Amino acid sequence: MTAVIAVLSFASAFSLVYWALCPRDDIVSYHERLQELRSARGGAGADPRERAEMALPFHERVIVPIMELAYERILRWAPRGIRQRMSQRLEQAGKPFGVGRYFALKIMAAAGIPLAHSAILTLMGGPRAIYESVHLVACAGLAGYFLPDAYVTRLCQDRKRAIALALPDILDLLTVSVEAGLGFDGAVQKVSEKFGGPAGEEFREYLKEVRLGKPRADALRSLSERVPVDDLKTFVASVIQAEQLGVSLARVLRIQSEQMRLKRKQRAEEHAMQTPVKMLFPLVLFVFPTIFIVLLGPMAIQALTLLSRGR
Repeated sequence: MTAVIAVLSFASAFSLVYWALCPRDDIVSYHERLQELRSARGGAGADPRERAEMALPFHERVIVPIMELAYERILRWAPRGIRQRMSQRLEQAGKPFGVGRYFALKIMAAAGIPLAHSAILTLMGGPRAIYESVHLVACAGLAGYFLPDAYVTRLCQDRKRAIALALPDILDLLTVSVEAGLGFDGAVQKVSEKFGGPAGEEFREYLKEVRLGKPRADALRSLSERVPVDDLKTFVASVIQAEQLGVSLARVLRIQSEQMRLKRKQRAEEHAMQTPVKMLFPLVLFVFPTIFIVLLGPMAIQALTLLSRGR
């Protein structure tokens, strides 16, 4: 019976992988037509793009396209709303990977962790242990499905924190550049050259959108949507309003820079005031018991020794 289940499982997995990775009929006909055109050239030599492609490593030439095709096939199963939310979260996290890979990772984690948990239960308690712990397997599946979300959320928080810390210095450089006579886009170019990390990447993306013909206000709004930081949203709204009303941009940047530095100082003071409260729990759980053992341990030993002699 176990052998039959294993054979059926292997056949199902093989069928699923073949269905996900096998080329469609239109792709096959396209490749056949392309091969006919290449053979009709009469030995004119290999295409430079083909030679460059063949010079790539085997992993980038074969494995990566197959995996990307599999990710696209898996992504078709996801509803459009889920795909849009995933795309938005990945943009806020800095696009560490594509939407298809993100969804595939969630599916694999939701299926792999329960299988591993079931295998461990089978080895420890036999097949009957799986039926007795169905709720644990289901919880493992839910945890595996939401585990990539926790990883992406952590990336978003780290990115937001890095941008919020760099924003006062960025505004100082923007203010100095605009007051020196540069335009706003020229000042942003200086920022993208001087600053690296998430802040520099986002401002370089803004410059790319502007150079492609997107209006400055729309590019700034896209910047604030990609980076949900309150200080950056305030800065973007102030710059857009200054352009619409014709107010001096240098003065607006100067005011924003002073406010950003004041907010950063207030946040630092707030974290400093929270430090004693945060230190209380490690002191109570780890430091105080150790001190009590060191100070009262010898006294307890002596007291037990005297009591044993008195008896």
